[in-house]
Amino acid sequence: MLAKKDFFMYLRVVISAFVFMFCTAVNAMSTVNFIAEDLHPYHFKNENGQADGALVDIAKAVLKITPLNAKFEIMPMARAFHELESNPNTILLSLLKTPTRTNNFKWLGSVYFTDAYVVSLKSNKAEATHLNHTKFYKIGTIRGYSSAKYLKQMGFKEDKNLVLVSYYQQLWQMLYKKRIDFALMNTLTLENELKMSGLDPSLITKRIHLDDFPSTLYFASNKMLEESTANTLSQALVIIKQNGEYEAILNKWKLPLPTTANKL
Repeated sequence: MLAKKDFFMYLRVVISAFVFMFCTAVNAMSTVNFIAEDLHPYHFKNENGQADGALVDIAKAVLKITPLNAKFEIMPMARAFHELESNPNTILLSLLKTPTRTNNFKWLGSVYFTDAYVVSLKSNKAEATHLNHTKFYKIGTIRGYSSAKYLKQMGFKEDKNLVLVSYYQQLWQMLYKKRIDFALMNTLTLENELKMSGLDPSLITKRIHLDDFPSTLYFASNKMLEESTANTLSQALVIIKQNGEYEAILNKWKLPLPTTANKL
């Protein structure tokens, strides 16, 4: 009888030790780092210096139904890419999934969309109804963006007709000062960006819509992110789309709901 009691006591100790080690391992992997550039209203640093925005709120809603902890940080896009590629627990809040990026990251789920246009000042009378027409002028976009790679693939060259800058404020200032003729950007954030740059949005017009430009934004993580963590986040994202929280967050930020939101 004593031997049997000793056996069960030993078994309880072993199981308790195993549970402790398992929980410790899970907790060690439970903090993920959500990062993004400053891009209002998707993700930006608010007046208190905290990460804020629609996609920050979506990430927080996802985290609420998982056991994971998270940190949020807003940083320049070049640094964000470096962090994404070098830190296994890092997740970018929004990234376009392009053919060259597909195998470089884990794609945890689509979170929103972009709408790419070539824009210009209304005063610009250049005849441009196709992207190729703008090759005779100067077009600008953000260095490191998919738009920069896209333009290079379409034959634009930095020493000739392509101007790349680090921040959207620089881009719009150059356009308004007529140092460039066109800009390729996501027009869903256009009005906010212009107002925050102290510029009049009524002076801008959309010229060319790029139908073949990738438009879906994803939560994208380092390829080494633990598979269980990736699956947990992906499943939680599906849940908030189904229970209405995703739509409520977009409404809060006055963002249009994707027509295929239930399929995202």
